[in-house]
Amino acid sequence: MADRGSTTATGPRTRLLDAALIGLPDAVTSAWCLWVWLHPLAFDASAVRCVVLMMLMEFLLLNATGFFTAIPFMVELPRSVRATMIVGLAVIYFALVWAFASPFHAFWPYLAFGWLAAGKLAWIVRNRRVTGSEHTWLTGTWAVSVVAYLGAVGIGELHSLPTFGIVPSILPSLHLPGGEGWVSQPGNAGWLAAPHKAVAAAVFYFGAVGIFKWLYVMIRKNQPGRSRRGAQAASDASLDAAG
Repeated sequence: MADRGSTTATGPRTRLLDAALIGLPDAVTSAWCLWVWLHPLAFDASAVRCVVLMMLMEFLLLNATGFFTAIPFMVELPRSVRATMIVGLAVIYFALVWAFASPFHAFWPYLAFGWLAAGKLAWIVRNRRVTGSEHTWLTGTWAVSVVAYLGAVGIGELHSLPTFGIVPSILPSLHLPGGEGWVSQPGNAGWLAAPHKAVAAAVFYFGAVGIFKWLYVMIRKNQPGRSRRGAQAASDASLDAAG
């Protein structure tokens, strides 16, 4: 019988539901960023700041996801050691997020980080029982996310994008931080001076990741021979049983 946590083929309805749910957080984030791009003051002036910070924190999370995806597959280490490594990394990355969020002097950056981290955690937990031979596919999804991030940022920097609702006249009302710590760095200062670029990059990035996750789940679960390979999970050492 196929492992519930693996990507083994299942019925079309289950496959469709799984694909929809796993890509939903990124799709929702992309849609919300698009709304902020079009109507930056519809919710609150902090919405644009939130998106800018989300893109900065996403860079950290992409780095963290590479580690968090690899550690569970270190089956030669005891489970307690792997758990300690994950907790230690979580503390380190939370400290980095605190350093990023402190110039904004608000609590909402931590909520944004929690939302982004939850999406990454859901992806890792969903694939927690894949076999060792399938680890390459998970590593590939992380690599695609990195490429999508760099591509989205590049589009924002290299092409003339419409400002839509984030016109220069409203920038003072956005109260974007500046002149302290990391916000004074050239790359970050560019986003703070032209926040529509960060918002546009967020729309493209989260949209691309959501679409990729949908395609990944649909294609991998529909791939011939998946059920037969599911029977080899025991020989490949299921990650939940390791340690």
